[in-house]
Amino acid sequence: MMLCAVPAHAEKVLRVAVTSLPADMGTPYGSITLPTLLPALAIYDPLFRFDDQGGVQPGLVERWEMTAPTRWRFHLRPNVTFSNGEPLNAAAAVEALDYLISKAGLLEVTAQLVVGLTGVRAMDDLTIEIDTAAPNVLLPRRLAGIRLPAPKLWAKLGRKDFSRAPVGTGPFAVTRWEAAKVVLAANRASWRTPRVDRLEILEVPDLSARVQALRTGAVDIAIDISSDDRSLIESTGARLVVRKTGRVQTIAFVSTKPSPVADIRVRQALNYAVDKQRMIDVLLGGTTAPASQGAVKEAFGYDPDLKPYPYDPTRARAMLAEAGYAQGFDILLSFPPGSFAADSSYHQQIVSDLRAVGVRADTETTTVPQHIQRIRTGGWPGQGFSMDYNNMPTLDALWSIRVHSCLWPAPWHCRPEWTPTIQAAEAAPTDDERLTLTRRLLKLYRDEPTGIFLWEIPGLDGVAARVALYNPGLGDVGLDAVDVLNSKTYRE
Repeated sequence: MMLCAVPAHAEKVLRVAVTSLPADMGTPYGSITLPTLLPALAIYDPLFRFDDQGGVQPGLVERWEMTAPTRWRFHLRPNVTFSNGEPLNAAAAVEALDYLISKAGLLEVTAQLVVGLTGVRAMDDLTIEIDTAAPNVLLPRRLAGIRLPAPKLWAKLGRKDFSRAPVGTGPFAVTRWEAAKVVLAANRASWRTPRVDRLEILEVPDLSARVQALRTGAVDIAIDISSDDRSLIESTGARLVVRKTGRVQTIAFVSTKPSPVADIRVRQALNYAVDKQRMIDVLLGGTTAPASQGAVKEAFGYDPDLKPYPYDPTRARAMLAEAGYAQGFDILLSFPPGSFAADSSYHQQIVSDLRAVGVRADTETTTVPQHIQRIRTGGWPGQGFSMDYNNMPTLDALWSIRVHSCLWPAPWHCRPEWTPTIQAAEAAPTDDERLTLTRRLLKLYRDEPTGIFLWEIPGLDGVAARVALYNPGLGDVGLDAVDVLNSKTYRE
């Protein structure tokens, strides 16, 4: 596909390049992180949002209260409609949540967010009540990742056909979904009316192609570029925007099968072996800091007292010798290139750092869909893979801990003795008790690591000079607020 700009017309068009579009297209229950989440952010509204400090803010839910230890009541925003004219009401919310807790809905990515819900009912046109099997003091955070489809259209089309022509209450409505491009028109009936007339989201997997498209004016925003490209894009008047992703980058180890990384001492040693700060400085432009735990600073549960593993290759070699691997060992790591800024470069550096302490690391390149499928179902050919502690969409550290535990359907790390603490934290009757238990778990996961903790992942986006008000937040990029100046139309 050739991208090129042509002279200006009145229509305001915003073009965004991403590494990949969602494999399950426009379903509201699929992607939970950028870049594949971007179409959903345009089409749907979340039930809840987060401020810059990680506090829960109203979305489609305007007010909420915990009325009993296992019961919550949520009041929906009035006068909201889906882009096809269907009203947003309690029945629409109940239908979506009932689907996710049904046998059919269990296969959806976001079904993990509603684990423990035992009943959902409409109290009136704009009020729903939810019962949980045990107390869940952070239920609003869990529901922040739930997006509602137009219920009548979903019932008529079914999941597969609805995903090709999705309808939500968000600021944009899909007009065309192609293999590598989604075209959306402004939803002027949205309670979050957008400033632009049309949004186009283009799949451009190659990093250099995204940068070139930004430089030539073929796209207005390039999601996930490298800090190395800062001077290149700035020479054209564009700028680099650092976006908080709510994710901690790691190299996860498959410790559930016999191998050297099943030994805690080996996993600790490999944390000392990798020079995180140098990679941050050289490859990420100093835009983040080494991670001390599987939580970002804005997440509920983050423990400021935990410290990152320092770079200490001498200590790493000594610990490997103590574990019986003085001569090192072979390890295969799986990486999907192009997922994050500079990831191919830091993957190479990690391999180099490991080899420097005697660990003969080799790599396997995967596609993003293949990588995600393995995370869901297992089947790793080696002993490690690129993974994160994704605190989104809940901004709850416990959410990501669950993924790295025996509770995951295809666990790569399983400590059965930790599971009761995870479950106790989830059912804690007060915020204070849940915080204490979550921090206890974060320390366990830091001291007996599931992999190599790297850094809080920075989203590095290239933004053209003509784009105004691009201020991405936690879990959202504010597409309704983004404006373009000196508008132009495009052709392919």
